[in-house]
Amino acid sequence: MPSLEEYLGCLARQLYLDRPTKEEIVQEIRSHLVESAADFHRKGYSPEESMALAIARFGEAEKVAQMMRQVYVESANQAILAALLPVALTMAFKWVILPFLKTLGNWQGNPTPAITISLALLALLIPGLTMRRWRYGYAAWVFFSLIAIAQM
Repeated sequence: MPSLEEYLGCLARQLYLDRPTKEEIVQEIRSHLVESAADFHRKGYSPEESMALAIARFGEAEKVAQMMRQVYVESANQAILAALLPVALTMAFKWVILPFLKTLGNWQGNPTPAITISLALLALLIPGLTMRRWRYGYAAWVFFSLIAIAQM
């Protein structure tokens, strides 16, 4: 069984993440392993056996690193999508939906602001209900949508 430092070194080599993120993950795993080893030590195991049991319980370094990579890659993809989504939806609202409504009639001159407001609120409500994890992207979308509406 590898020592704690060997295990963490093997894990760190397989993370393929930026240095601060990698160090944060390694420190977090270190604290979990030390805590788990202390629990085994209180149960009567020697320090070496305790650490070996903690490492064995935590899992193979390769599999742990693979799971961490998946989590961080998914988070990065979601961040990129959350940054792209407000701009894309605002452009679609401004260049597709609003011109379509304008072709239905001179809606800006007619007393139909209730329809426009309802559509804008609906457009803002849908992502709020479905994308709870993307609060910052959602706030940016609200901001960009309001700017697009104000430019009309």
